[in-house]
Amino acid sequence: MSQYMSPKIKALLEVINESVHFAKVYIDIGCSDGELTYLIAKAVKADKIIGIDIDAEALKRAKAKGIDTYLLDVDKDALPCTDDSVDFITALDIIEHLINPDNLLREAHRCLKKGGIFLITTPNMASWYNRILLLFGYSILGIDLSNEFRYRYPLGVTSVISGHRRLYTLKALEELLKFHGFRIIRSRGYAQIWSKTEPHGFLKLVYHLDKLLEKRTTLATNLLILAKKIE
Repeated sequence: MSQYMSPKIKALLEVINESVHFAKVYIDIGCSDGELTYLIAKAVKADKIIGIDIDAEALKRAKAKGIDTYLLDVDKDALPCTDDSVDFITALDIIEHLINPDNLLREAHRCLKKGGIFLITTPNMASWYNRILLLFGYSILGIDLSNEFRYRYPLGVTSVISGHRRLYTLKALEELLKFHGFRIIRSRGYAQIWSKTEPHGFLKLVYHLDKLLEKRTTLATNLLILAKKIE
């Protein structure tokens, strides 16, 4: 890993080091190639690491890192574990892609031991820049308007087709987690991941504003919520 640490990884490691000291069994839902999964597994000293994804090629790379991998669609499939058997589950930037997020949350709750920890990240619908865009009549960033059309914003910015089907505000996501039997331990924001290196020029100015406003979770670009199974 380069010396530059992305805001996401920095936020994840800070929260994990503060609140998740040991997890014998760890599941990462949406593990991709397992690079971040392995980093988190080391932080929580996991004995068993399970990675779940819908991308078969990415799972091959994750398996090469010693991760037990499963090709699953969490919109509909059950997680590969018995009830009350898992210490720690992460779902990082996954829920915004799902048609049926309730299946993901029900399955995470089912698999976790009582007192087990669930960590979730997702873009913030009510981020500072989305509030500005709405004020001037533009569509918010972070959600697709079409599978083909790319929306144009000021300053020549064009939307990407991200596969995002839904977005959440902090309050909405916290309430959804509570509905599925979780108690919120901690919520925080983190800035956008611009690249694998420190941004420059105009983007650097935006980046520093983004970093400043991440301290106000309701305005942050991205949300991170740590929750505990209470039932």
